[in-house]
Amino acid sequence: VTTLLFAITTSLSATSLEPPSSFFLGSETFDIYEDESLSFIRPNFDEEGIFYFNIAYFTVDTDGLYKASNSAITFHNPFGWDYQEQQQNAHGQWYAADPYIYIYENSFNPQSPSLNLIGSDDDGYDGGNDVQFEISLNLEADVDYYAVITTYDPGENDMEGVIDIYGPQGASYSMTIIPEPATYGLILGCVALLLRRYV
Repeated sequence: VTTLLFAITTSLSATSLEPPSSFFLGSETFDIYEDESLSFIRPNFDEEGIFYFNIAYFTVDTDGLYKASNSAITFHNPFGWDYQEQQQNAHGQWYAADPYIYIYENSFNPQSPSLNLIGSDDDGYDGGNDVQFEISLNLEADVDYYAVITTYDPGENDMEGVIDIYGPQGASYSMTIIPEPATYGLILGCVALLLRRYV
């Protein structure tokens, strides 16, 4: 069976006037859906259950502090969960969504989700539904990083959202959102060089 891998690529530069290390670089979207090939048991979770995720490969061209803010949830299906449906009825469809972000350096192995993990966040965003993530990390130029976006609770899927990315003035990033990783060789970084789109 042969599976084709399609990648969405972007390359954006900072242009806004914001405080140091907080220049707006661009926005990305994520989509978490039910797919066994995009599932794992997230770090620091000791109970039964699997987590679906979306993964993006990225690099930056400037050393410094970068921030990723989950500024919006654009869609979420609560699948009949009473608490989440109550929250949606009271506050809107997006309210019950609770995404979680993990950042990895050099490679990501879903069978060893703590390996190469350099940062994570669940509820750091100051706004939205109070459970959206925001993470700040010092990153190095031309190092391979992976952003894995999943959920706080197991089994959740059918969620879409927006991430705003900030960094040093004049910096840029190059990102590939990988909707269907056909092989974990890609995720593990074995063919990471094939994904580079910048010169």
